[in-house]
Amino acid sequence: MALSVISSMRSFPLGDPLSSKVGNPAPLKKSAEEEFLEIARKSPLERLRDKILEDMKVSESDLAAMKPEERQAVEDEIKRRMMEALQGSSEAGAMVDKTA
Repeated sequence: MALSVISSMRSFPLGDPLSSKVGNPAPLKKSAEEEFLEIARKSPLERLRDKILEDMKVSESDLAAMKPEERQAVEDEIKRRMMEALQGSSEAGAMVDKTA
């Protein structure tokens, strides 16, 4: 009987059960703690830039892939929006995102 158990165990596929194909691991989802730490390590201006890029529906990788002229136009728009947000924040704590 023990031999049949061992031989039946050999029928299980080898490899990582989380991978979709052999040699191609599935992307791992970040834990809540990892996501929090990633955000917490950023400065308020970095978080503002991320928010502006999100509003513009542009990622950092999209930005890096743009032609220099296009990228400069987007960077100028980001700068304009950041200046607008900073000038409009005369009260203490105005830069804090309170949507959560």
